Amino acid sequence: MRTTGRTPTRLGLCLAVALLAACAGAEDAPDDATPTPPATTTEAPQTADPPASAPSDREAEDVTIVVSDFAYEVPDSVPPGAEVTVTNEDAVGHTVTSDEEGVFDVAVGPGETVTFTAPAEAGEYGFFCIPHPDMTATLVVG
Repeated sequence: MRTTGRTPTRLGLCLAVALLAACAGAEDAPDDATPTPPATTTEAPQTADPPASAPSDREAEDVTIVVSDFAYEVPDSVPPGAEVTVTNEDAVGHTVTSDEEGVFDVAVGPGETVTFTAPAEAGEYGFFCIPHPDMTATLVVG
C-alpha cells in the first residue's frame, strides 16, 4: 500500500479542531440571538445563455389545416416558415399539394396527422388534393 505521508492521526486532529471551533462558537452565542439572514440583492439572476430571440405570439400559435368531409379548414394566415400541422378526419387519404410544383406536398392517411413547413416568402399559395382534385384551398403566408 502506498502512503502519501499523511497519517490518520493528523487528519483526525484536524477534524477534532474544526468540530471544537464550531461548538465553541455556538456556546458563546447569547440565548436571544437571532441568526442573520443572508444578504439580498435586487439584481435579476443571471442565466447562462439568453435565447437568441423569443418567438412572437403569432409564431407560437398552432398552425393547423384540418381535412374533414372532403374539405380543407385553413387558418386565415400563417407566418413565413411556420410548421403547419395537417390533420385528416376523413376515412380516406388526402394530400396537401401546392399548385406550384415543389413548394409543398404532403400525404395524410385516414385519421393521421402530418406536418410541413410553410413557404418562407409571403404570398398566397393555392393547393389541392391529388386523389380528389375538386378539393382546393389557399394557404396565405405573411
